[in-house]
Amino acid sequence: MNLLSAITFSEILDIVWQWLTTEGLKVVIGGIVLFIVCKLTNVLIRKLNKRLEKKNVDKTLRVVLTPWLGRIIKFIAVCVYIGYLGFETSSISAAIASLGVTVGLALQGSLSNLAAGIVILITRPFKIGDKISSESATGVVENITIMYTYLVTSTNETVCIPNSDLTTDKVTNYNSKPTRRIDLSFGVAYTKDYKRAKDIIMQCVADNGQCLEEPAPSITLSEQAASSLVFTLKVWTLTENYDDVKADLMERVTDALIANNVEIPYNQLDVHIKN
Repeated sequence: MNLLSAITFSEILDIVWQWLTTEGLKVVIGGIVLFIVCKLTNVLIRKLNKRLEKKNVDKTLRVVLTPWLGRIIKFIAVCVYIGYLGFETSSISAAIASLGVTVGLALQGSLSNLAAGIVILITRPFKIGDKISSESATGVVENITIMYTYLVTSTNETVCIPNSDLTTDKVTNYNSKPTRRIDLSFGVAYTKDYKRAKDIIMQCVADNGQCLEEPAPSITLSEQAASSLVFTLKVWTLTENYDDVKADLMERVTDALIANNVEIPYNQLDVHIKN
């Protein structure tokens, strides 16, 4: 109590003023500089992203790497700011290292996802916009982060898959090649003019307009099933047209077979009763 009464208000103001003109000034100036550096970093990252986009750099690399570049610059700026204030950075580094070991032991699964994310970025088995299929899900790659890959399914659902699963599972990339082959099977009845179905189906391919001439379309009698003769049609088309061409050929061939009185059989069972 005696100590408090001994310190006057003017002395407190002098102490505060002395701190503001020495250490406090360093804190303010350093904070302003840190704020400016963070803002300039955001501008730099945006300009870099636009420049890479103009140069047609892969979208996956842009989306994943440029944000991390910004985080690294900001982290370095914070470390410099701490050192500018007079704190011992070596002790802080040791504390961060110890914390890193502790977190690493607690998050071993997450670290495997991190390592897998780096592998995906280096090997690039798929990129943003590709349609892929794994044991977990099938969909279009919406985003790739260091830890997870996000897919959008055909029903517009977002599936979050750990990167470690995608590096250990079998993954099919449907967009890695510019063209794809469509295999379709059509069954016709056992009749003497069954070969007429081949001409009808090939005419449907010509009418589609999106099937490639090279490799040339082909149709073969592939199976003598229990109630039908099965023709297998193989046509090539551009990858982006795959779903549309497949659906169009299914409908077009079915309509053409019916219009030309080619019987499309269905499974049936004849029962004979003997007395």
